[in-house]
Amino acid sequence: MRKRACTWQVPRRAAYPTNRLKQWRGLATRTDKLAITYQAALHLAAILIWTRR
Repeated sequence: MRKRACTWQVPRRAAYPTNRLKQWRGLATRTDKLAITYQAALHLAAILIWTRR
């Protein structure tokens, strides 16, 4: 029997929160001018994701 190359990967549990944060367009594109504004939006998104689980 010959070996087949696996063309897909099983997503890891650690990647799920990162993928959820990527759904927030402002965070994914980093359109904020100030770093403190970006960090505040990141915290807000993380809190909302955490409360919805």
